[in-house]
Amino acid sequence: MKILRRLSFLAVSFWGCIGLFSSMSPARAGAISGTNSITGLFDASVGNRQITFTGFEPGFGNGVIADVNISINYAKADGEAFNPPFPTFDRPFFNEIHFAIIAPNGMTVELIAANSFNEGAGGTNFDATQTFDQQAANVVNVNLDLPAAGSFRPTGPGSLNDFNGFSALGTWTLFIEDTVIDDALRFRSFTLNIITDVFSVPEPTSLLLLTLGIVGLTLRRRRFSN
Repeated sequence: MKILRRLSFLAVSFWGCIGLFSSMSPARAGAISGTNSITGLFDASVGNRQITFTGFEPGFGNGVIADVNISINYAKADGEAFNPPFPTFDRPFFNEIHFAIIAPNGMTVELIAANSFNEGAGGTNFDATQTFDQQAANVVNVNLDLPAAGSFRPTGPGSLNDFNGFSALGTWTLFIEDTVIDDALRFRSFTLNIITDVFSVPEPTSLLLLTLGIVGLTLRRRRFSN
């Protein structure tokens, strides 16, 4: 009889565990973010800025990417001064702006491809933050003559959705380029925001099964101890 009781108890515990894991709710989304604020002045030159995720960040979870957004604070204007006021004698040459984001696996998305804008009119400049979001209403060069602050889709080639389903773990690289000499691109910072899957959360019925299993185990131990 003792053997049968033990087998019965093991069966109840086994099916309780099966019920627990089979009835888990969908994974909850987490969020990780990083910022690189190493400034730089680029004039007919290129550079990189990097953000690394180690997997220990709160909200990292299993690291599977569900959404990627990038915000870049920069200026493009006449002259070479890093800080305003900027000269207004000549054109700012917005066509020289080039940004791309490179994932840890090497996948690259052009945020602003070179020559995505026109040169721009004399007296105009850009000095603000642009956020690249694949769900934004407009592409970043919706106005070919003047960049604007706000949220925009990348010019491509590539889409930020291309990163979905891959791991966020590792080093992300922002490629920065000003393609022609004079009238520099002033880089200030960039922030990378990634939505990730975290873990599944038991539904109330699963928690009930788990509780019953624990109670049953406790009662069995008490009976055997007596």
